Amino acid sequence: MKRFINQTSSSNSSSSSQRNHKSMSSLFLSNPRPFRPPLNPKSNPHLVFPLRTLNFSANSTPPPPPNPNTKPPTIKEPPFPPPQVEAATAEKKSFAVATGELFLGIASRVLRRGNSIVNGAEESGSYFWERRKEGIATVVEDPVQPEVVWEQREKDVEAEKSMKTVTSPGFSFSAAGLLFPYHLGVAKLLIEKGYIKETTPLAGSSAGAIVCAVVASGASMQEALDATKILAQDCRLSGTAFRLGAVLREILEKFLPDDAHIRCNGRVRVAVTQILWRPRGLLVDQFDSKEDLINAVFTSSFIPGYLAPRPATLFRNKLCIDGGLTLFMPPTSAAQTVRVCAFPASRLGLQGIGISPDCNPENRATPRQLFSWALEPAEDDILDKLFEQGYTDAAMWAQENPVGELVRDDSSSIGSSLAQ
Repeated sequence: MKRFINQTSSSNSSSSSQRNHKSMSSLFLSNPRPFRPPLNPKSNPHLVFPLRTLNFSANSTPPPPPNPNTKPPTIKEPPFPPPQVEAATAEKKSFAVATGELFLGIASRVLRRGNSIVNGAEESGSYFWERRKEGIATVVEDPVQPEVVWEQREKDVEAEKSMKTVTSPGFSFSAAGLLFPYHLGVAKLLIEKGYIKETTPLAGSSAGAIVCAVVASGASMQEALDATKILAQDCRLSGTAFRLGAVLREILEKFLPDDAHIRCNGRVRVAVTQILWRPRGLLVDQFDSKEDLINAVFTSSFIPGYLAPRPATLFRNKLCIDGGLTLFMPPTSAAQTVRVCAFPASRLGLQGIGISPDCNPENRATPRQLFSWALEPAEDDILDKLFEQGYTDAAMWAQENPVGELVRDDSSSIGSSLAQ
């Protein structure tokens, strides 16, 4: 991985026109034709993910009488509700899902177009100088996605250096929309088994950033799940599109402790996308107050036109949008980062993923179902199921990565992402 401090690489400028960002939106919307709301997924040829139904088996003959000496089998992974349940709510969900897809597609195309334009200042070698004037101290190529370049301000670099001890690996949580419960389930297992400690660096985009703030604040994952259900119930009753942002902000203000920003400083990286003067990813992990932290995770979750009826939001006097559009799974400050994705990584072509539904692929929802639930909150029983599956997937990963062999205190990795 290349790290640039007070310098500009000409190779970055020459290849900027060829960058193809693997963002949350581009994973699902790559069709350049005009958007058409998917009224009937089975007949719409523009859907990236074909509609797939889950297979369920049942015996046609009645089961034999139970043996009192035999313990009944334990079902660890009860399947999601059959597709008929989803079909019954498809009409209700269509507006929010269609709206989210529309604005994700528009934002993705704008970002790709902005990054395909080679700026004259960058060609002349003044790119980093311009960034320095805005307080940018570091420009780094992502180790897993080399086409992604992210930046850090001087204050954020100093906040990371102020940490006396860093526990490696760090954990990065992907953008996930309203699939909060999956990340919460993963975090619950990682905390219980000692993978995540108070000195473990965290990073996230969109929903992943919110989960990181919740983990760092010391709250229980079950309490966070209960708060998620309150948000989901509000959206189911009054609508999701255009008002989710206000509901989310209210929940965060009530749920996070007053010193949440202090607990997150130097430890939690929040990814946002700045759109002027050209789209770029920015990692923020220095927060002046609880309100500043909430503004950061709100901005990281801001799908243009969906979270609120406006194309962008102001964060520290800069126009910004969802961090997942440029940094789907941002790196942490630890020497090693384990990346957590709420979507099946193999089906999306993502590389370098540690924990995802691929860890235990049986009885899973389709990517189409997951994406719908990411834009319109599912019923509480589905949220509980996502929480359980996140916990189970993390447990499967932990079996192959024993905590005693993986976790270590590594002060030498403070403020560094070079070895990720």
